[in-house]
Amino acid sequence: MKIRPGITIPLLSATLLAMLMAVALAPAETPAKVTKVMGTPISAITVEVYSDFQCPKCKALHETWMGPLIKDYVRTGRVYLIQHEFPLPQHAYARTAACYACAADRVGKYGEVCDILFKKQVEWEKDGKVDETACSVLTAAEAAKVRVLAKDPAILAQVQKDVELGAQARVNSTPTVIVSYKGRHYPVDVMASYSSFTRFLDSLH
Repeated sequence: MKIRPGITIPLLSATLLAMLMAVALAPAETPAKVTKVMGTPISAITVEVYSDFQCPKCKALHETWMGPLIKDYVRTGRVYLIQHEFPLPQHAYARTAACYACAADRVGKYGEVCDILFKKQVEWEKDGKVDETACSVLTAAEAAKVRVLAKDPAILAQVQKDVELGAQARVNSTPTVIVSYKGRHYPVDVMASYSSFTRFLDSLH
């Protein structure tokens, strides 16, 4: 570009230059943390998931559906996601795992703790080392808080409330996925493929 004689271009101030450099060098925005409740309540579609950390089918659902669902539907504002704890009575350590997950949610590590509990499900369901498994993805300070919170009556009540909500929704097995749209509730076949599930979500418009 040619500059005509007599026209001057002011130099950028040091402050403005520093601001521009900071923006240019800033790291890419990191995705929002995975929490028990995600998205916006005004989304047309609500998806509720009732799961048990000791349930093999819940493990499969978590590892195949949840990531893509959060990425493609929750973070794009199309789905409001609510994850409920529903520990089954026949699973000795499921309620403890649910308490640790809810406690981790209070320190911003729900997603990480869910991931590791499902990933190492076969290990901790044998030895009962829920604490060791859950805290393996936490810092020492986070682990200390989570250990206290996991035994807090408020967390115990939170898990129990999820169980009661599931009972009201006639949940009798895990995982159970319920889609709500315009006042109607649709139980989902969790044995179907994720692509079948998303086709159903896409049809609700």
